[in-house]
Amino acid sequence: MPELPEVEVVKKFLNSNFNGKRIQKIKILNKKLRYKIETNITKHLINQIITKIFRRGKYLILLFENKNTLLIHLGMTGYFRIIKEENYKKHDHLVFYFESNLLVYNDIRKFGFIKFYKPDEVLNSQHLVKIGPEPFSKEYDFKYFKLNSKKTTNIKNLLMDQNFVAGLGNIYCSEILFDAKINPKRRCKKLNNNQIKQIIKSTKKILDKAISFGGTTIKNFVVSNEKIGYFKNELKVYGKEDTGCVRCSKINKIKRIVQSGRSTFFCENCQK
Repeated sequence: MPELPEVEVVKKFLNSNFNGKRIQKIKILNKKLRYKIETNITKHLINQIITKIFRRGKYLILLFENKNTLLIHLGMTGYFRIIKEENYKKHDHLVFYFESNLLVYNDIRKFGFIKFYKPDEVLNSQHLVKIGPEPFSKEYDFKYFKLNSKKTTNIKNLLMDQNFVAGLGNIYCSEILFDAKINPKRRCKKLNNNQIKQIIKSTKKILDKAISFGGTTIKNFVVSNEKIGYFKNELKVYGKEDTGCVRCSKINKIKRIVQSGRSTFFCENCQK
């Protein structure tokens, strides 16, 4: 599932191609996603200009000149592509017609969704109302971490909690904790102040680098018709089970454990 860097890359792609553009027509090819695509989006969004495209955690938000919005989650396999004419593929769901091209949403596994909201509704929706601060925001700082961390949980599960901090998932939590030299099994109440500061610093560092590399392609991350995600080549622990640790020694192998049903990768020797 795309995490914050991948969604940020998609946001930039949409921004560069469609911000300020007017939707001339909308066609629903297959309304069956995680939530059915509502037919009323056609009535509310035709002839509307996209005035802003932004990201909140793992979600995309498209704002229109009439203040209506679309909330988009890519699920496991959702992606957008640009085409010049009506040449559709299997698993295409929704098509936006612009003056010079078409924007198509495709989703093989149908875990993504596109929801319509009236003005001022989207930020109070069930998906966003309880979501935590953005990792790059000033709010996500040492004071916030100390006050809001669940002391009895382990640090990996805390970082995965979208109500604590927005946008992180398996890949980047493993990489952040490796960079911070923190064992993912460590209980939050046992973290000292310097370790908390390092986790915050590593979070911003890893995410920033991942965005600059176009995110991480593990399976299905696609932007338009191009597979990107060169941060895959920069991963230090994720998916590296039984390979030598790049930091402390090739003799020390990367371990894989399961935490709350999700895989975690780390080095037992240098992550304490």
